[in-house]
Amino acid sequence: MSDRHPVHGTWEVRADGAPFGYHVMQFHPGGTMLQSNPDHGNRATSDSNGMGTWRSAGERVTGAFLEFTVDRTDPAVVRKGIVAFELDVTGDEFTGFATATFYELSGEPVGAPATARLTGRRFDGVAAQRDAVDLSTTV
Repeated sequence: MSDRHPVHGTWEVRADGAPFGYHVMQFHPGGTMLQSNPDHGNRATSDSNGMGTWRSAGERVTGAFLEFTVDRTDPAVVRKGIVAFELDVTGDEFTGFATATFYELSGEPVGAPATARLTGRRFDGVAAQRDAVDLSTTV
């Protein structure tokens, strides 16, 4: 029996309801994860990569990641964001929800939490490389 969890790997993620809808998430053995999206995807703030943890109960995955944001018009405004998520993994796809809560550095919440619906598709780097090599022979 393999100890590889179905969520391990790299995922192309659509986050409907987020300021920018396209993300990359990576889930590692040991329960750590990374999240990234283009810096200028959110026009109001620049945000760091998200780094967090996850755990599973069967194919259901729960977790959260931490990011920091800085206001693009006033760089003195720095906030902390915590994005909690729940995912159901089926093969090379997942669906789920995320809730983002932002805080002043003092710990005071800023506004109401924001929610997004998540859909993910596994990224297969080996297949992508093979396809790129196959295409290069036709040029």
